Order: sequence, then C-alpha cells, then structure tokens
Amino acid sequence: MESVKKKRRLSPLARRQRISAWMFLVPGIITTVWLRYYPMLKAFYMSLFNYDAVSPPGKFVGMKNYQALFKTSFYWEAWGNTFAFLFLTLLMVFWIPLVQAIFLNEINRGRKLFTTVYLITTLIPMSVNVIVWKWIWDPDYGIANQIFKFFGGDAQMWLSDPELTKLCIVFPGIVGGGVNVLLYLTAIQGISKDIYEAAALDGCVGWRKVVHIILPNIRFIVVIQLVLSCITTMQILDVPYQFTSGGPSGASTSLGIFIYNSVYTDLNYGKSAAASVTLFIVIAILTVLQMKLDKSEAA
Repeated sequence: MESVKKKRRLSPLARRQRISAWMFLVPGIITTVWLRYYPMLKAFYMSLFNYDAVSPPGKFVGMKNYQALFKTSFYWEAWGNTFAFLFLTLLMVFWIPLVQAIFLNEINRGRKLFTTVYLITTLIPMSVNVIVWKWIWDPDYGIANQIFKFFGGDAQMWLSDPELTKLCIVFPGIVGGGVNVLLYLTAIQGISKDIYEAAALDGCVGWRKVVHIILPNIRFIVVIQLVLSCITTMQILDVPYQFTSGGPSGASTSLGIFIYNSVYTDLNYGKSAAASVTLFIVIAILTVLQMKLDKSEAA
C-alpha cells in the first residue's frame, strides 16, 4: 500500500506543470462562466418576474410570462419565420461552400488564387453586403427587376412582398465562400492519398468518388457545420433587421427580432427573457437530436 501511495504522489515538476496548466485554464473558465452561463441563468431568473429595470427584480409572476407568451400570435409567427429562414438556409446556402471545396480540391493550378478569392468575402462587413443587396432588390432601379424585364418577366416588389422577403434575405448566401470553404477543403485534403489510389483502381472516380470517398470521410466536419448553421440561423437577428426591420407586416420577423423588440420597443424584459429561454431550449433539443442521429448512423 505504501508503494502505491508513493507512486500516486506527484513529483515537484509534475505538480508545477499541473498548476501551470490550471493557471492558463482558470481565466478562460471564469470568463466563460461570467459571460456565457451567468447571462443564461440571469435570463431564466428574469423570466420569472414582471421585471422592473428601475427597481429590479420587480413582482414575481412565476410562469405567467411563458403563458402570456404562448398566447401571443405574433410570437408563433416569429417562430414560423425562424424555421422558414432555417429551411431556406439549409436548402440554398449550407451546401454551397462544400461544393466549392470539392471543386477546389480537383484543380491544381490556381487553387491558392481561388481559395484567397473565397476568403476575401469574409472581409466585407455585413452592413456593406446588405446595402449592396438592398440596391439589387430595389423595385425601381434594382438589377433584379432589370433582369426579370429583360427575360420578359414582371417587376417584383421583392423586399416589400411578404411572400418574397425571406427568400430575398437568404438568397445572397448562395455566393458562398468564407471560412467554411477552407474548413471543408482542409478536411478533404486530409484524406489519405492511398484511399484515392485504391478507389481509382476500382473505377471509383468522378461523382462516385465524391459520394463514396470524400463525403463519408469528412462527415464529421459536415455534421459540425450543420449544427453550427442551425444554431446561427435559429438566432438570426442582424441580417433581416438590416434588410427590412422585420417587415413587411412581420413577414421577416425572426424570434431574435421578436426578442429585440420586446426589450427595446415594448420594454417588457420578462417576456423577452422568457422568449430567450424557449429559444435556447429549442436550439439545445435540435442540437442534441442532430448529434444523436449522427452517432446512430455511425454505429
């Protein structure tokens, strides 16, 4: 027993290394708890009160904020818009960087040039991008209507049309590019060349190579990007707000905009906190389901 205890004792060097590691970790842990987990707990706490910012926390109301929220039709419309944004993003935008990375992997000359071109798009501020696309969608002098008229179509109101506004907000994402292309390209290039050579000997080339070699070997990064894309889109606020401020007639009001308006327009902190908590719960459930499904497929 004494020999076992002696083995368990750390040497002075090992003890100093462990302490040094914790010294580097503790600031990050404290910052994460303070800036991430504390606001989450604070939001749930605020949702239980008729929160008064002047003399917090105000009157305790329990779950009444949630009950009032679920009876608000505008809240459910915001949820519908949020899921519509999610559907359009996954349908039109999510797979673009993956396709770009696959094509970049197939070329030898000019790969660095095209990779740089795709990465440059991340340097353009979102506000500038929105300004450009708002000009494109302008019903009077925008390029979109000019193209429609050239092919014999009728001019559209685009961002002012409730049936088209969500499509117009998501559509700029088809340009693709950004860091996601580099992530996919790095994962693809990390596949062993022996696998490619063995597949080529078996006649697995072209589209079959993409389906049977590339996609299965980079599924981990695709799943991670899918989860992050869903989380980001469910929290969408800045893009539709800059495009239409949630209009027309609430057609582009995401749950993020609903929460923002509840705070800064209605000054109803309890309701906004309750909406934030429900959004967090739904995103957490979707994330867990996505990860579980991926594990089950892998098994």
